[in-house]
Amino acid sequence: MSTNVVDRLRGAYRGFMYSALFSALGLILEVVVFLLWGSIILFTDIIHWTVDTVLEIFGFVAIYYAIRVGRRFPWGVLVLEGAVMLLSITMAIGIYMVSFASYMVTEYTAGSVTTNNILSASGTILGGLFTLLAFIVQKKNYEKFELEVLKIDYTHALIDLIAAIVSTAGIIAVYFTRSSNIEILFVFISMTFIIHSLIEIMRDVVKTITGTNIDHELSIKLYKKLIGEYSNIVVDDVVARKIGSFYTVEAKIGVEPNTKISTVHRLRKKIIKSIIEESGLIYHVEVRIYPIPARKRK
Repeated sequence: MSTNVVDRLRGAYRGFMYSALFSALGLILEVVVFLLWGSIILFTDIIHWTVDTVLEIFGFVAIYYAIRVGRRFPWGVLVLEGAVMLLSITMAIGIYMVSFASYMVTEYTAGSVTTNNILSASGTILGGLFTLLAFIVQKKNYEKFELEVLKIDYTHALIDLIAAIVSTAGIIAVYFTRSSNIEILFVFISMTFIIHSLIEIMRDVVKTITGTNIDHELSIKLYKKLIGEYSNIVVDDVVARKIGSFYTVEAKIGVEPNTKISTVHRLRKKIIKSIIEESGLIYHVEVRIYPIPARKRK
């Protein structure tokens, strides 16, 4: 792997942008098709798309800030974004549960189906095509840049592609059989994909909001490494935080007040290199250097 993770992230950044764009377009198209022809299976897939789009946007923004070398990682912005996304998902799930309850009371108990037009399958087919594009783009990016976050993204796209195929098969099967039991079966299958996506986003977003995304083991390991490699500085604190599949690291370093600016810049670059070399999953490093207070000097 290349020693400069940031350069590879910048090269792969366009792929993340396309992935988020494909997800948003797929969601919009499915909503349009649902408004035209309906189907509870398609509606369930739309909720899945909504959760995934939120996840893609969250990851996209995190990567955007990770490649801004030399700038402080804006955790406040990420926390606010996470809170808005959780609220959006909660509202979407709430709307779906009300609609699903209505479906169970009316259509399912009466033995009728909501999938009355085979054109409802065009929504899941179009969504699947956008998912396939995202898979192809991110897999090629992974082969080129060898970043774990790309592998996770294209693997998730593959799971979403399977979900689109299952939903399409369900719509076609219900249209020809007119079976409410088959329809509810495929609804429950689609729900498993929603649960899978919810687990991912709840794990990442909630930890970011609550500040529990600190990896103490990696933080201590980096702290000891810097102490062992640099004897002329004071390693005040090292904190490694995990966002999805990658880490950001913040190191607070004390130096003598009379240290030259040029020396500080060189030291900062060396420390960043030392930290990144520890793990290929560390994508952003912020080194905050300050003059050592009198009480800390020996």
